[in-house]
Amino acid sequence: MSCVPHTGDWAWPPALDHGELHEWVLSLPWVVERPYALGFPGIRTFAVDCAPVGVRRMWLVTGLPHSSGIAVIVSEGVAEDLDFINLAQPLAPMPPGHVLTSLCPDADGRDIERVLLEAYSSALA
Repeated sequence: MSCVPHTGDWAWPPALDHGELHEWVLSLPWVVERPYALGFPGIRTFAVDCAPVGVRRMWLVTGLPHSSGIAVIVSEGVAEDLDFINLAQPLAPMPPGHVLTSLCPDADGRDIERVLLEAYSSALA
């Protein structure tokens, strides 16, 4: 699988309905949906909110324009690994030492699950 470079070639508004994906994500322990109000309809953000271990961290964004429609926030090292194996490409740096990374548009269900579980696990760490 190859990820198309950052050009207009894959910069479309996502046409996918992520309903089942959102249901699955919200079924994971300590995942909550966070409000998003920057004026772009359809964008949803998800975080881990685990009071027992003091973790509160955003890790998933869906519906971003000019991307595949699914993006995760992971450490720089994980982002590099995902880019190297052509599962995702970095979109923007995030503090502290994290990267907003968009899944490749041709990622299949197993690849999406793999990346989401990696991001979820990283958010809990």
